[in-house]
Amino acid sequence: MRAAGPPRHGSLRRAMSNVATPHYGIFSLSNVPPWNTHNEVVHKAVEQIKHADRLGFEEAWVAEHNGRRYGIVASAQILLAAAAAATERIRLGSGVSRLPMHHPLRLAEDYAYVDQLSNGRLNFGIGKAYDRLEFQAYGIPEAERDARYEEVFDIVMQAWRDGKVQYRGEHYQVPAEGEVVDEVELFPEVVQKPTPPVFVMVSSSEESLRSAARRGFSFVLGQRPTRNDVKHLVGVYREEARAAGHSFDAIDENIARASQLKAVHVAESREQAKEEYREGYMWYVGVLTNRAKVGLGIDELSYDEYIERKTLVLGSPDDVAEELASFHSHTGLGGLVAWFDAGSQPQDRVLRSMTMFAEKVRPQL
Repeated sequence: MRAAGPPRHGSLRRAMSNVATPHYGIFSLSNVPPWNTHNEVVHKAVEQIKHADRLGFEEAWVAEHNGRRYGIVASAQILLAAAAAATERIRLGSGVSRLPMHHPLRLAEDYAYVDQLSNGRLNFGIGKAYDRLEFQAYGIPEAERDARYEEVFDIVMQAWRDGKVQYRGEHYQVPAEGEVVDEVELFPEVVQKPTPPVFVMVSSSEESLRSAARRGFSFVLGQRPTRNDVKHLVGVYREEARAAGHSFDAIDENIARASQLKAVHVAESREQAKEEYREGYMWYVGVLTNRAKVGLGIDELSYDEYIERKTLVLGSPDDVAEELASFHSHTGLGGLVAWFDAGSQPQDRVLRSMTMFAEKVRPQL
């Protein structure tokens, strides 16, 4: 345990001198472990986003899954609409909207409604989906994933930019053949013009990151990349974006807006934080390892190994502030998406940890 001493705010600020003012979000995956009901988990998520808004967190990201206990939000726009009506300032992001799983016109309409309901606070985070169960559940051939992703994205962007859609693709025709209309109007329109900001969610794939860089989108990295991996990926992004003709200022802005997802828990001491977070987190990663059965390789580690790899950020406010200052300085990323509720932690602990982060960690950064 660290001996008591004077505040280290100055040294942390010096460590972060090459990083823009950091920003922090929260993450909601809505796990349902044996100790929670579905109803409790649904209401926990909304309460956490409301609390984050009051505390001054900049973003809330909502994950989307189906058919798995580790994520029960099948359409992120539903939870984001509830959050939009309950908050005032925090930006609300899909993390991710699985584009191949949705009809593109309905997706454009739903998220335009969220943008209106939130008065222009939508971040549109996109991904291709990866769980074979989800493709089978909806009857979508996995082989069509990439093509559907591109077509859905094109249709959503056309609807938001132009206020109407006329599209003929391999998998989607909007509108379908018929005698009523040749194009479909979008209602409602989006608040943010020409479109809400787009973020590409990247687990660790360089190709996904390169695609985001070429298109001029920002990104959010998953938990798996190490600090050195993140630093490398930021370099890859810069290289690809410059090759695509984007300006240095635009690239810097996108990297400043980018984040990585990490599980976070703040308590009075490192020992307390480790003990409190253990059961829920290990339940979550234990369920996650079952994904290997459907072809998704997930390393199974001990709790201490996850901590040593810095997948988790745990400890006292000073511990967490020191870790985050080092993270931002080393990687160059401007943001962090903190998952305070991995494995559906007790709600009072989650809200307490969020409060300590806002009141005792952020002032040091």
